[in-house]
Amino acid sequence: MRLTELIQPATVVTGLASTSGDELLTTVVADLDARGLVEDREAALHDLLARERVMSTGVGHGVAIPHAYTNGVRRLIVGLYRTREPIPFGAPDDAGVDMFFVVLGPKASRRDHIRVLARISRLIGHADFREDLRRAEGADAVIAVLRRFGER
Repeated sequence: MRLTELIQPATVVTGLASTSGDELLTTVVADLDARGLVEDREAALHDLLARERVMSTGVGHGVAIPHAYTNGVRRLIVGLYRTREPIPFGAPDDAGVDMFFVVLGPKASRRDHIRVLARISRLIGHADFREDLRRAEGADAVIAVLRRFGER
C-alpha cells in the first residue's frame, strides 16, 4: 500500500487558516465528511481529539501526524493538510506546525494504520521531502512530491 494510493487530490488541502490544533482537526474532519469519506463525523472528530489529548502527534520540523482508530470511517483515510502559518501543536521541538498528515482508520485496520504511520514517519525524516511538500502549490503538485519520494 503506497501513500499515493491513499492520499488522493481530494484529501490534500493547502492554505488553511487555522489558529489552533482543535480548530484544524475540526476543519479536517468536516472536510473529509463533506467529501463523503467519513461515516460518523462526531465519532471521527471525538476519537481524533481524544487521541491528541493523550499525547501530541506533533513530531517536529513543523509536521504532525494526527491519527485515530475510529468507528467514524469505514476504510483507512489519509490526508495532507497545510496551514498558511504554523500553529502550536505540542511538537517536541516546540516549533509551530504547518503540515498535518491525518490518518483515520476503522478499528479493524490497525495493521495497515501502523504501516502508514511508519511510512509517513520515514519520509518526514528527510528535509528535502518536507521542503518540497511545503513548496508544492496545490494537490497535484503535492501528489507529485509523494510519488517522487514515496515510491522509492
